[in-house]
Amino acid sequence: MVKVKWSKEAIENIFEIREYYMKVSPKFSELLTDQIFEKEDLLVSFPKIGRIVPELNNENIREIIFKNYRIIYLLFEENSVNIIAVHNSSKPLSEDSIFG
Repeated sequence: MVKVKWSKEAIENIFEIREYYMKVSPKFSELLTDQIFEKEDLLVSFPKIGRIVPELNNENIREIIFKNYRIIYLLFEENSVNIIAVHNSSKPLSEDSIFG
């Protein structure tokens, strides 16, 4: 079974997403952030399901695309995944934006 960890940065990204949409629709805000967290279940079963992040071209740094977001994670081994960022796909991606 794969163990999934969320980095502090990824949790902060989700909090920012939630706060942004809370102003428009609290119900949508909660639904969206819940759906992002649910992607953990997918990674538990299929850790290599995400594509390799094209900008980094590292086999161990992958992403799941969900709505307007890139859920970026680091695959340590077959049994360990660390979600490192939830990045808005409309913004350019850099190592600073995902590794802080």
